[in-house]
Amino acid sequence: MRSMLVSEAVSEEAAIGFPPEVSEFRRLDWPVISGNDETVGQASAEIDPMEMVSLASEFLQGLGIAVIAVLLCERAARLTMTSLQRNLLVSVMFSIGTIGPDLLAAPSSSGFSFDIGNVFVVLAMTYGGWITLTVTTAVAVLGRLWLGGAAVASSVLAVLICSAIGLAFAQMVKGRRVSIPALAGVGLLASVSLISVFLLPREIAMETLGEVASIAIVANVVAAVVIGRILELQRSHFGTPRLKEAPLGTTDTATGLLNRRVFDKLGPELAAAMNWAGQPYSMALIDIDEFDQVVEAHGHAAGEQTLRHVASVVQSAVRQTDMVASFGGQAIALVLPAYDAERAFGLAERIQSAVADTPFHLDGIEIPLTVSVGLHTPLPRKESFWIALGQADTALNRAKSTGGNRLEVAV
Repeated sequence: MRSMLVSEAVSEEAAIGFPPEVSEFRRLDWPVISGNDETVGQASAEIDPMEMVSLASEFLQGLGIAVIAVLLCERAARLTMTSLQRNLLVSVMFSIGTIGPDLLAAPSSSGFSFDIGNVFVVLAMTYGGWITLTVTTAVAVLGRLWLGGAAVASSVLAVLICSAIGLAFAQMVKGRRVSIPALAGVGLLASVSLISVFLLPREIAMETLGEVASIAIVANVVAAVVIGRILELQRSHFGTPRLKEAPLGTTDTATGLLNRRVFDKLGPELAAAMNWAGQPYSMALIDIDEFDQVVEAHGHAAGEQTLRHVASVVQSAVRQTDMVASFGGQAIALVLPAYDAERAFGLAERIQSAVADTPFHLDGIEIPLTVSVGLHTPLPRKESFWIALGQADTALNRAKSTGGNRLEVAV
């Protein structure tokens, strides 16, 4: 019955004068609907159980390739290399994730290629930045062109739509942790790329949407959550273990914080990790106001107690993943991963309030303490760690020169 329908459809197309490429596409890939056979029309709108098994198998195969690519990203993140080298290597891994499922997946009987590779295009900006987005999008487009087929134009358009969605998503979640609902949402948005099928003849486009739209939407959501969650866990983990593993002898005896040598070594590494992850970070320098007067009035031992008190207050206000280090004298340095300017400003205000509101007693006398803060949020991949540190120092000097107990942001 099906062969007769195909034969009749081919003859009909030849008589009507469909372009050869459209006729070939319809003949090889798509179920034929006979306008005179209502039963066949209804059957063609449904997916055969074996087709469902084939699509599910293809989805799992593609997801497996994607997870392997993500795990390779983690390996790359732990190598000792420059930020640019790491970005390029991560771009390669994302490219494998976006084109790998297409290269290895077997086409379904309907000709539909079950493609979750575009999820990597959507997530590239959020987890890799501009370089990864550009490389992944380019590889995805070239891959679709190389694979060819009657639907090549719609496939390329789908990639470009996903790239635009990914760019907008990265701006929305910038400086924040990406939640599972957010990942599910961007997976759902990625399904907007299905409109690209309307570059095909209308009848074929409608058949395509009717057959695979619901399955593709579910697959995009599941893939975005699985891949994004793994990347999110890696991003939150990367850059912090070195702080927890600091060996003995790396702390400052006066404050109990990391010493300046450790700060100079690990600070740039933490900043590079944020640049690799496409996340902002902020730096703050904190200085105790009128510290010299406390030392002159109560002695050096009292000065050390003051330092320890302020250091304890600061540490209690930040996260375990933030770097808190002695910066020399009565200054404390902070490196705040995944903090944009607004969040960093709020934290600095809370630290100032905590220092002022936490009583400090010395020989039975309550000593009022305040701190000045210089704050800077570097432009992503535009400023080196040391330039950013200099900006924070300049802001601190400005805060001190205007009377202390102030918070200044570098301009």
